[in-house]
Amino acid sequence: MNLYYFGYMLNMASVFMTAGTGAAISMRCGEFNLGGEGQIYAGGFVCALLLAKLNGFPPVITVTLSLLSGAATSALLCFISALLKKFKNASFLLTSFIISSAVIPLINGLIAGPCRGNTGNLLATPFIGKAYRFTQIMKPSNLNPTFFIGFLICIGGGLLLFKTNFGRKLCVYGISNEFANYSGFSEKAIIFNSALISGGLHGLAGGFLVCGTYFTCHSGFYAGLGWSSLSASMLGLSNPLLVIPSSLFLGFVNMLTTRISLRHNVGFDLGTMIQSVIMFLISIPFYTKIRKTLSLRREKRRGNPLKKGDNK
Repeated sequence: MNLYYFGYMLNMASVFMTAGTGAAISMRCGEFNLGGEGQIYAGGFVCALLLAKLNGFPPVITVTLSLLSGAATSALLCFISALLKKFKNASFLLTSFIISSAVIPLINGLIAGPCRGNTGNLLATPFIGKAYRFTQIMKPSNLNPTFFIGFLICIGGGLLLFKTNFGRKLCVYGISNEFANYSGFSEKAIIFNSALISGGLHGLAGGFLVCGTYFTCHSGFYAGLGWSSLSASMLGLSNPLLVIPSSLFLGFVNMLTTRISLRHNVGFDLGTMIQSVIMFLISIPFYTKIRKTLSLRREKRRGNPLKKGDNK
C-alpha cells in the first residue's frame, strides 16, 4: 500500500467517523436516520456555494461560517423528520429517507442549472478558492486535518452519550421510551436534539469533503457515503468510540475495492456489493433484538407472564 491509497483510506474514514457518529446518536435514541445521503449532499452544497460567493473575508471566518451553515441546513432536514415523528407519529426512518430522496434531485437540478460553475463538462458548483482549501498532509492523497477532527468528534460523541445527563437520558429513551416518559424525561428535547445533532454531523461531513477533497460540490459526490456511515455506526454497535475502528475498516474496504477496480478493470460497483454484504451481516443482530423486543411487548399487553429467560 503506497502513500496515496493509505491517505485515501484515512480520508474516507474521516467522513465515516463524522457522519457515523451522527448516525450512532440517532440510533441510541431508538431511531434510524436513513437520510444521510441527502444530508451529506445538502451540507456540501451549501458549504460550496458560500465559499464560492464569500470573497474578501478572512479564510478562517469564511470556512467556519460555511461549514456551520451546511451543518445547519442538514440539521434542519433531519429536524423535519423529528417534528413529523412527534406531532404526526410518522416513522422517523421513512420520513428521513423520503426527505433525502426529495432533496437529492433538487440539488442536482440546481447544480445543473443556476448554480453551475465554469467547470467544463463537470456538473459542479464553482471551485472554491485556494485560501479556503484544507492543507494536504499526505500528498499526493487528499488526506487533511479533518481526519483528526473526525477522531475528536467520535470521542466527543462518546462523552456526550455516556458522560452527560442528556446522553444518559437519550440512551434510556432509546431502550424504553415508555419508561423515559414515566420518569419525567423531556421527549421533545431528546427527539429534537438528537435529530439536530445527527443531521448536523452528516452535513458537516459533506462540508469536509468540499473543503478537503473535491474543492467543489459536483453532482453525485454523496453516492454511498450515507449508507457507509450508517454501516460504520451499526458495525460499531452505535457507540461513537467504536465507530473509529469500524470507520477505519470501511475506509480500508473502500480503498481496496477502488484500487482493484482501477487496476483490474472491474466495475466500481464492487465496493457497493461488498458493503451491502457487510450491511446484511451486521443487521441480523439488530433484527433479532427488535423482533424479541416486539414479542415481549405483545406478551405484556396480553398480560401473559414472561417465560424464564425472556428478560435476558
